[in-house]
Amino acid sequence: MSITPTLERAAAVFLTRTMIGFVYFFSGIQRLGQGGAPGYGLAALEIMLGALLLVGFWARPVLRVLAVMIVGVTIWYGVQGLSRPGTLGPTSMDINIVDFYILPRAVLIIINLFIPAEDDVLSLDAVIDGCVRRVFSS
Repeated sequence: MSITPTLERAAAVFLTRTMIGFVYFFSGIQRLGQGGAPGYGLAALEIMLGALLLVGFWARPVLRVLAVMIVGVTIWYGVQGLSRPGTLGPTSMDINIVDFYILPRAVLIIINLFIPAEDDVLSLDAVIDGCVRRVFSS
């Protein structure tokens, strides 16, 4: 059994981290157009968290915040689906919300949290910790 080289693991975590970063960053930008105080607050939060993930700064705490947010969003849409007249049961949540909003984000967050933090060497966190040179030494 061979071990995946450091550079390949670094590339894998970089890819998934930046993907979820772009998803939240652009979601926040899009939400800016929706207006209203809650919309602007959530937009600012998504832009900030997405930007932090893009550069890899405080990546683990940001991923944990996003995990809590996606659980909250899931609960929100679930309760909203149950509160519609005539729609009770496990299928009351809008499947488009689940398929195109909740699941892709949740999967990218879960993948990032499963990858060991020490493999995220292509990030600002790694530069600050002095770990970047590990990538090119293997």
